[in-house]
Amino acid sequence: MPKLNLRVRYFQDSTPSDIPCREENFVRRHIQMSLPLEQTALVLVDVWNVHFIESWIERASKITREVILPILGVARQSHLAIIHAPSPPVAEQFGQLDDHVASPTTQELIWPPTEFRHRSGKYSAFRGPRSQPPSIGIHWNSIADQLSISPLIDVLKGEDVIATGSQLHDLLTQKSILHLIYVGFATNWCVLGRDYGIRAMAGRGYNTILLREATTGVEFPDTIDQLFTTEIAIREVEQQYGFTASKKDFLLACQTMNDKNS
Repeated sequence: MPKLNLRVRYFQDSTPSDIPCREENFVRRHIQMSLPLEQTALVLVDVWNVHFIESWIERASKITREVILPILGVARQSHLAIIHAPSPPVAEQFGQLDDHVASPTTQELIWPPTEFRHRSGKYSAFRGPRSQPPSIGIHWNSIADQLSISPLIDVLKGEDVIATGSQLHDLLTQKSILHLIYVGFATNWCVLGRDYGIRAMAGRGYNTILLREATTGVEFPDTIDQLFTTEIAIREVEQQYGFTASKKDFLLACQTMNDKNS
């Protein structure tokens, strides 16, 4: 079986026995990881065409064009499984229905009360931060019906589109896939937090690897210059959920594997 020999990085929150286990002594480390091709997939998370945050979609579109497209092209040449995970509303545009999600249990239906979960009626004061004034709706509602996969990304015949983490898990089970290489957006929101994102899939037992240049987070006014929120999300992956790799090392691993098996 062909193997993708990929150099990956992690953040070690421990130290050798002769070094005090203190936070200032934590370091990043690299290892070579041999990923069987047939057990590995490239997962594209929320690679969208529009967003209500103008500065963010400008950055994401540039990354899609300059980083994700070359990665996707080489992954296809290498016969790596390609899985598009663009959110449930977008997946439905490709005929993917959310029919793999387990029905809620009776307990889940009863508590918290429906009115509370919807933050409606007497519970409206507890609406989440995105629903508090001025709310994202004043920007999002005007473009929501335009949402789709980026026009730079084609979904080719034989590539899968999933809507939920349950669908992704079912697909990976059918294909006997164990290793997930992630690209896409936004690092600190969807790549980490979606039910098909890194936290959830690592929790299901999969080996997760994020390609660092192929993502960007949603920043704050005081972090945008250095993209520090993106950096912290990358560190969270490296410390708790899996590994990261560079675009350069991914392309090199694919090229080396292809040359070896040509």
